[in-house]
Amino acid sequence: MLKTGTLIIGGGLAGLSAAKCLEGKADYLIAERENRPGGLAVTVKKGGFRFDYSGHLLHLRWPETSRFILDALAGNCARIKRDARVFAHKSWTPYPFQANLSGMPARVKSECVAGFLKAYSTTLHPSSLLPHPSRLQPEVFTRWTRRVFGEGISRHFMLPYNAKLWQYPLERLTTEWCAPFVPVPKPEEVIEGAYGKRTEGFGYNTVFHYPKRGGIGALATALALKLRGLRLGLEVESVNLKKREAAIRHFGTVSFRRLINTSPLNEFIAGTQDAPERIKKAAAGLRHNTVYVLNLGARGVKSAMHWGYFPEKRFPFYRAGIATNFSNHLAPAGCSTFYIEIATDGRALDLASAEAEVIRGLQACGLIRSAGQLAEKLWLKIPCAYVIYNRERAKALPLIFDWLKSNKTQSIGRYGAWKYSFMEESVKEGLEAAEQIIDGV
Repeated sequence: MLKTGTLIIGGGLAGLSAAKCLEGKADYLIAERENRPGGLAVTVKKGGFRFDYSGHLLHLRWPETSRFILDALAGNCARIKRDARVFAHKSWTPYPFQANLSGMPARVKSECVAGFLKAYSTTLHPSSLLPHPSRLQPEVFTRWTRRVFGEGISRHFMLPYNAKLWQYPLERLTTEWCAPFVPVPKPEEVIEGAYGKRTEGFGYNTVFHYPKRGGIGALATALALKLRGLRLGLEVESVNLKKREAAIRHFGTVSFRRLINTSPLNEFIAGTQDAPERIKKAAAGLRHNTVYVLNLGARGVKSAMHWGYFPEKRFPFYRAGIATNFSNHLAPAGCSTFYIEIATDGRALDLASAEAEVIRGLQACGLIRSAGQLAEKLWLKIPCAYVIYNRERAKALPLIFDWLKSNKTQSIGRYGAWKYSFMEESVKEGLEAAEQIIDGV
């Protein structure tokens, strides 16, 4: 039986960061089931193009993690000012919609501004704009968006867009995820954004970083270098936290003292042999959606946009981006790469039908002129994409994490912690988990 001080399940950014911190300080083993590191933060090559699993961008907010990431990339990184847009009512307007209504028809602007001012006059105090953590029950999205943004912005963007993204009833979707991902402007900013100049600097991702070469997978590749405990192609089938053992497919049993999990929390608990029935039941109630990403290589694309949001039902996708506007090394000269995201509630997508609809949609919004521009395509699937925030989640997570803590187990990262997150936060949690182990916490 192989023995290790810390077993890390999953070699994505959280797991790799934890291992990087433990390297040379504590014994560890990363079990990554794929034959390459990175989890979903990888880049796939096809036909001269490089495609990421969706738009994976680095939003750097904290000094320690920023240094860690930039040091790993060793100069292979560019800082980019965001160009994000919204397409609605046959027009483009800058993102975020609620603060940049200038591109919308006069009727839509009027409805949105009037609705926002009415909502604001009702709430009166800025502290009521975001969901309050002391509420006995988490606030649902339909009530929150109408209370904060008013009827116009909710109807023209917030409700239709989030219905497409989450694929879950918005009257049951709770709002703990909204900050910092949904920026809330002041009244003067809404008015200025509708009738004056573009509102700059709104949202958590106004600037971002991206590797100059190699796609987002360059970061995972850099972090994986010289990790002596990284093992690829090892799939953890089950764990027993009381016995401190993990069963690994085609490998055998691994004994460990500490455990860091980065795999989806519901799957991890389902495979934990000694989890009490109340913990398994809580984890079984966790929900998520599925995202299919159609990556396209195309010729003659003129747009400088980084990504755009599509709230209207006539577009099957909720977001489309142009990755070569992050780095022109992702495609041959004269070509661009698109990533187009379609969410489902877990049901399979008819790829042929969806592809035809996507192409029509890209033509309708002017991103391409014809299907003849397309040179390559690659579908990628993210089975567990966005975790669903609902009251069941709010009740389940404290139970699960208290039990894991009592068994010296940390579950971290976007899926291990079961939250809406971004890459730097996964890195941060990996470093913090490792530091706790080093400190004997």
